[in-house]
Amino acid sequence: MHANAPDPRKQKWHEKLVRSSYFFGAVLFHLILFLLVATLVIWRPPPAPTNDVFHGVAVKMPPPPVQSQSSGAAAANPQFEPQPEVVPVVAPIPTITSVHNNFNVDTPKNLDASLSHLSQLTPVGAGLAAGASTGLSGNGEGYGAAGNGTGFVGVLYDLKQTPDKKPTNIANTQAELRQGKALNWRKSPATQNGLKALRTFVKTWDTSLLANYYQAPTPLFATQICIPLTESINAPKAFHVEGTVAPMRWIVIYHAWVIPPESGQFRFIGFADDFMVVRVGGQNVLDASWNGEELAPEANVKEAVGLGVERQPLKCGKWIQMEAGTPVDMQVLIGEGPGGHSGFLLMVQKQGVATPQGDYPVFQLQDSPIPDLDKTFHFSKKKMVFQLSP
Repeated sequence: MHANAPDPRKQKWHEKLVRSSYFFGAVLFHLILFLLVATLVIWRPPPAPTNDVFHGVAVKMPPPPVQSQSSGAAAANPQFEPQPEVVPVVAPIPTITSVHNNFNVDTPKNLDASLSHLSQLTPVGAGLAAGASTGLSGNGEGYGAAGNGTGFVGVLYDLKQTPDKKPTNIANTQAELRQGKALNWRKSPATQNGLKALRTFVKTWDTSLLANYYQAPTPLFATQICIPLTESINAPKAFHVEGTVAPMRWIVIYHAWVIPPESGQFRFIGFADDFMVVRVGGQNVLDASWNGEELAPEANVKEAVGLGVERQPLKCGKWIQMEAGTPVDMQVLIGEGPGGHSGFLLMVQKQGVATPQGDYPVFQLQDSPIPDLDKTFHFSKKKMVFQLSP
C-alpha cells in the first residue's frame, strides 16, 4: 500500500498560520511592555506633603471715615470741602537774605516775651502744637505757623458763628445765600453788622468784645504781615479750622511787644484785601483796609505813597516817636469780608531815610524771606527788622 501524500495547499496555510502566531505574539508582548512603562511614567504617585508652615500676618484696616453733620453757622455758610492733596516732601533749601537798610539787625528768639502776652488773646488752656516757627509764605500761607515760634502771636476769630457754632447776626441769612453772586455785599445786613462790630472793637481792642465769636483753638506765630493774594480759605486752613470756618467774615489778631532798631519817627504803610488796622502803644496808627470798608480812618494821613497790590493805593499812618531799647505794645488786625481772595502787606518807614515812593521796607520781627505778592506789584523787598521785647 502506498501512504497518502500531504496536500501541498494545506501545508502552505499551516506555515502561514505558524508565522502569524509568532508575529501576533511579538506584537502582544511589546504592547503589554509599553502599557507597563506608560503606567509608571504617567500615573506617578503624588509627592509626600511638605512640612512648610505659613504664618498669616494680621493687617489692621483703618476705620471708615465718619461723616460729620453740618449745623449752626456751618450750615448757614456752606463751603466746598478741600480735596486731599498728595504733597511731596522736599528738603528745604537754605535761604540767604540781606538787609537793605541802615539799621542793625539783631533778632533774638524770645518765646517767653510772646507767650507772656498770649493770655490776653487766647483762653487759658489753648495748646501749642509742635512744629516749625517762622510763619512764612508757604508755611501757613503767610498767616503763621504753629509751634514754639518767634514773632507775632496770631489768633483767628470767625464772626459768623458763636463759640458753640451757632450763627450770629454777621452770618448770611438763607435768603442772602440763595441770591449767590447777585448779593450786594455792601448792603447786606450781615456786612453792616460785621463792620459795626469791627469798628467798635478797634476803638479799644478789648478782646472781651470778641468772646461771643468762635475762636480757632491753636494760635500761630508770624514774623511779618506779608501775605500774597490767595484764596480766602487759606486763613482757616492755616489755623486748621477749614472744616469749621467758611472763607469769609473772619479776622486774625496778631500781638507782640516790639523794640525799634533805632530811635526816631516812624510810620506804617500798607495794603489790605479786605481789613488791616495797626495799633502801637495804645493808639491806632494805620488803617489800610479796602476803600469803603475802613475801620479806623482817623489813623491815616491823606498822602500819596504809591500803589500796592492789585494796583490799589497804599495807605499810610501818622508819624509816631519810638525809642531804641523801649518796648511798645503792638497789635495788628487783618480780616476778610465777602470771601474770594485775601492779601495783606505791612511796611514801615523811618523819617529822614530817603525811600522811593511805593518801595518801603517790609516790617519784620525776624529776618525772613519776602514772598512775591502780585504780578503788578514790584518792589525791592527791603526789610526793617524790629526786635521782640525780652
